[in-house]
Amino acid sequence: MHNVAILLFDGVEVLDFAAPFETLSLAGTRIVPGTISVRTVGVKSSVTARNGLVVCPSAADLPAAPPDVLVLPGGPGVEPLIESDPRAMMWIRTAARKATWVMSICSGALFLASSGLLKDRRAITHRSDIAALKALEPTVSVQEGKRFVREGNVITSAGISAGLDASLFLVARLLGEEAARNTADWMEYRSDAWFTG
Repeated sequence: MHNVAILLFDGVEVLDFAAPFETLSLAGTRIVPGTISVRTVGVKSSVTARNGLVVCPSAADLPAAPPDVLVLPGGPGVEPLIESDPRAMMWIRTAARKATWVMSICSGALFLASSGLLKDRRAITHRSDIAALKALEPTVSVQEGKRFVREGNVITSAGISAGLDASLFLVARLLGEEAARNTADWMEYRSDAWFTG
């Protein structure tokens, strides 16, 4: 069983967390049952996502045991969390270093950069956050124009909808390409961008 934790925080972009949640949950329950367990984790019991959607993480406190797969969404709340919550940043740093796979969506890559996890690595983020990414980690090689980039066990993806492609790519790594194709088919997702990056 692959245990996935998706971080939620005030200002998180809705599709950044919802696309991985839906994709990974579907793959692990309907496509290949009993293989992936997905939960949301947060620094508090209720967060207000972008555009006012109120969401309650399934774990209202950051878990002590690190997940197998860590998903870091983006949104306007990323930089405030980096600047004002050292406890959350310590958890991200520790969980990311222990996880088998780490995936960021959009500006969630800034969490990885501020944690030193993109040093001398290739990565991508939303085009509006590239300057911030380079400021946090000058050695990062930004792969502009890519939907997502895999570097070792770290997957970074560009803005918002690219998280769906990265999530399907991750399903292929966890369960195989057939499972990823069946997941995409069930979702009626008619793109092979997840396969090629």
